[in-house]
Amino acid sequence: MKDIGILYVAHDTGMIGGAERQLLELFKGLDRQRFHPALVCLEPGGPVARRAAEMGIPVHHVSRRWRWDLAVAWRLRDLIRREHLSLVHAYLGLPGFYGALAGKLAGARVIGTIRIAGPRRRLSDASERVAFALADCIISNSKAGADYYFKHWPGRSKTRIIYNGYILTDFDRARRKSRSELGLPEGVPLVGHVANLTFLKDYPTFLRALAIVFAADMHAEALIVGDGERRPAYETLASDLGIAGRTHFLGQRRDVLDLVKEFDVCVLASHGKYSEGLSNSIAEYMGLAK
Repeated sequence: MKDIGILYVAHDTGMIGGAERQLLELFKGLDRQRFHPALVCLEPGGPVARRAAEMGIPVHHVSRRWRWDLAVAWRLRDLIRREHLSLVHAYLGLPGFYGALAGKLAGARVIGTIRIAGPRRRLSDASERVAFALADCIISNSKAGADYYFKHWPGRSKTRIIYNGYILTDFDRARRKSRSELGLPEGVPLVGHVANLTFLKDYPTFLRALAIVFAADMHAEALIVGDGERRPAYETLASDLGIAGRTHFLGQRRDVLDLVKEFDVCVLASHGKYSEGLSNSIAEYMGLAK
């Protein structure tokens, strides 16, 4: 069988959320005897590029002069031709748009990606619909996502549902952390929330709910695992609600499953209007029998 070169195009904004984690897991599982992946990131020096490079994935950065710099598509086209890549897998929003356009310009086959089941910001939503129109195949990680995008638009027939994959032995290897490791007194109940701190997740509702819980239980604490541009605002809200001392923002972590194993209650607060496709957090909570 002829080797297949694949170009993955993705954001690398400094956060590793569900889409980024699944992309990195995909790199781990690809048969390198058959497939030769390469990664293009639209932002330089982020954690996705670093982790991909650690796995031996060739990583490229294509800079933009502004958000909608169409010259990016031509530079990607040149990369696809130079590296003799026959398949482009474009991930979400702008990477999906640029990747799909470049793939078509280079004569490569294009795969689009759906990972959400509701509207994004207007331009992101529009750019994804353009990418889906150009794609030869679209992969959605949920039926809800495919149904949302193609309720009134063509494209459902070229869409395949492939659910998020998980390595089950990772759940078995998860190690409980003691409360002292977390800087908390032993025996304190923990409420945990794993998600990036972006507009897609409804942290204000979660924090207000914590204020109610803490008022009823003087001993509970909360751990928030994830980072994002709204972290300062959410830390301020926690302070305004009087729960900052018991709400711990841990930022990005590589020991997520170890932390989840220690949670007594696991939460995912998500805006209804943005609708989860298939949440990694909830699947991992379930995988650890929470």
